[in-house]
Amino acid sequence: MTQNNNISVLPWYNSLSEQNHRKSYAYGAIYPLIAPANILLPFQIMRTTRANGITSVVLYDKTGATVADITSSMIEAGLQVVRFQTLGYDVILYPATLPMPISMFDGIYYMRLSDGAQTWYSEMFTAVQDVSGYVKVQWWDIENLVFDAGQIVYTNPAYKNTLYLCTELGKPEYEFEEEGQDRDGYFFPEKQISLKKYKCTILAPEYLCDVMRFIRMADYIRVRDKYGNVYNCDTFLITPKWQTQGDLASVEIEFKTDTVVKKIGRGYLASDNGDFNDDYNNDFNN
Repeated sequence: MTQNNNISVLPWYNSLSEQNHRKSYAYGAIYPLIAPANILLPFQIMRTTRANGITSVVLYDKTGATVADITSSMIEAGLQVVRFQTLGYDVILYPATLPMPISMFDGIYYMRLSDGAQTWYSEMFTAVQDVSGYVKVQWWDIENLVFDAGQIVYTNPAYKNTLYLCTELGKPEYEFEEEGQDRDGYFFPEKQISLKKYKCTILAPEYLCDVMRFIRMADYIRVRDKYGNVYNCDTFLITPKWQTQGDLASVEIEFKTDTVVKKIGRGYLASDNGDFNDDYNNDFNN
């Protein structure tokens, strides 16, 4: 796993010094990566292939104080190792689909995970009890996404990326397309298409921009707003613009869903306006 190519909503590092807020240009500011307190966020970690299972998962608060050993809870909730021995690597996967019997107050935490041979540290995340007030974005593929550096597992077990954003959908754009012909100063439309493009804006660090660039490539993209409305997206585009301090980008999100309306120009058939037989009389003027 290369740290300049984050593939997980919740990134993992080889040392605490790699956490985002520890960068010199972040000035110690911790980005509020929202996570449900009893489920957490889904993640995948790539490692060199070996037979080791997960030996420990420990939860810490932002000061580094131990909160709880959650190893058994995480494993019961689906934490596992998916092996690709012939390819030389494995994927440690947590689907974040089942609630865990852990007690977490609202606050900032991170985790330490080990397989006995290697240890990883998660990015800081903000646990909240109720995520219904956030925009929820999910994306996944029908098959595993394979690339040069490894792969993202989506099947066996089933996996969906899930992200919670503190924003609100608003100020949509309306696009209009039409095809037709100009004849004698008049335009005759043959096809007209009207669509609505939803938009929102968030602040995001580099690791979040890394993983969000995969959304556009996904087979399925689903957005749920804070009112419970669900949007099955046809397209999804992010446009980051880095802010002055350098660790955060203003990211404009836009997506299209089932709001496309198409109209095809209707034909015109004249009635009661003569005939086309061969009697050559004057009834064609009737």
